[in-house]
Amino acid sequence: MSRSRAHVEDRAAMQTNPVSLMLRRLVGFAGVMFVLSAMIFILARIVPGDPARIALGPSATQQQVDEMRVEMGLDAPLWQQYTDYVWRGLQGDFGKSLISGRQVSNEIAALLPATLELVIVTVLLIVAISIPLGVMTARYRNSWIDNAGRFFSIVGVTMPSFLFAILLQLVAANFLTDWPVLGRVNYSLELPPGPTGLLLIDSAVHGDWAVFRSALQHLIFPALALAMAGIGQITRITRSAMIEHQRRDHVLTLKSFGVPDRVIVFRYLLKLSSIAPLTIMGLEFASLIGNAFVVELVFSWGGFASYGLEAILQKDLNAVMAVVLVSGFFFVVANLVIDIVLMAIDPRLRFKEAN
Repeated sequence: MSRSRAHVEDRAAMQTNPVSLMLRRLVGFAGVMFVLSAMIFILARIVPGDPARIALGPSATQQQVDEMRVEMGLDAPLWQQYTDYVWRGLQGDFGKSLISGRQVSNEIAALLPATLELVIVTVLLIVAISIPLGVMTARYRNSWIDNAGRFFSIVGVTMPSFLFAILLQLVAANFLTDWPVLGRVNYSLELPPGPTGLLLIDSAVHGDWAVFRSALQHLIFPALALAMAGIGQITRITRSAMIEHQRRDHVLTLKSFGVPDRVIVFRYLLKLSSIAPLTIMGLEFASLIGNAFVVELVFSWGGFASYGLEAILQKDLNAVMAVVLVSGFFFVVANLVIDIVLMAIDPRLRFKEAN
């Protein structure tokens, strides 16, 4: 009996100790980053093309190429190259761009805030539209509201984001002629001096509301085009989860006691049904960091995602490796945050992880 009681107490202690679970997550995510860095390093070394030749151009002599290889450390053994690369990467040094000659970390630091701002606003739009739409379609199942919501979600999932971007530009050209559709802000305005690089936050901090309004206007169409696929997906998942939980015994019991449907939906069902959408939302945020390049190109956004595409097309290996690692880092962080949120919403997940 005492052994069984001690076992139950140990399990309860593990359930109520989220710090150890987060430490296990951090160790696992560090392993993911290590594997990712090793894979991208190996792929960069076996891909056709000499990085030194790419950096110097076709007119360089073989002696100049050999000297550049020594300068880039390409003459060292592979294990030493990888060790140096990881050590420099931990310090934020990803080497120089083979095309521009500038530090890759500086280029990414200048362009990443633009994509982050676009992705954050996109995620907010997804949450603000898809969750209420999913709840409404589930609550009014098989009605015209449900049919309209399902049609909207199917269109969002199946239609490419670049097509939404072009359609929005056509709408602006024909009906909203004063609405900006290119760039991040009106070129006549002076940008606030930091500190984050996110124009909405920086302009609000400095009280520059002209820049704030212009940045918000420039953000709406790109974020809406980028959000359509996520809106369709999260709407369908939320609807399915709500319908599934409506059949549970505890929900039926609440209905039998005369609890209003509004209370059941927003106090119980929505919380239970939010686990699957939140999980997808974390993956959506991480994928948007690297997959926003199409929308950025259409709206001339000039962000991190389009920089990554340009680096791939020009075989700028240092830039490509840095883009992959930064994207992987955001993927890891997004999943860690989602895990924390899910464990706070549903304590059963902490008990499951503890086992």
